[in-house]
Amino acid sequence: MTWHNKIDFDHCDDGPAHGASSHSPMTPGLTNTYDDELREKAGMHTPPPPPECMGLEGEYDSFGLVRRLAQTLDQQSDLASIDSLTLIQHGSALCLAGSVDSAALDRIVDIANHLDGTREVDVSQVSVTH
Repeated sequence: MTWHNKIDFDHCDDGPAHGASSHSPMTPGLTNTYDDELREKAGMHTPPPPPECMGLEGEYDSFGLVRRLAQTLDQQSDLASIDSLTLIQHGSALCLAGSVDSAALDRIVDIANHLDGTREVDVSQVSVTH
C-alpha cells in the first residue's frame, strides 16, 4: 500500500490550520526552506498557489501538502511497510493518526517539517509503540 492510500481525505480540509498565525501566505513554513523547483512550477500558474496548496507539479491542489508528504514517504524504503498511520491535512497543518514506533514517528515528523508550506505537524492522535 502506498502512502497516498493512507491519506484520509474525509477528514482533510483546506481551511486554516488550528492556531494559524499571521504569516505571509507565501513563506515556506517551519524550516524556512523553499522548494525552489516546485515554486518555479507553481509560479507558472496565475495566481500561484500558496505553499500548502502546491500540488506535485506546482498546480493548485487543496491537499497538495499531504500529497507531497505521501510522495516523499513513498521514496523512503524503510518507511514503506508502515500501515498503521493515516495522513490528514488541515490547511498548512499535517496531522498524523494511528500508531507507530518512536523512531519512525520522529523520521516522518522530520520529513513533514521540511516540506515547503508546513506550519504545524500534529501527532496528538498517534500512539507510540515500542
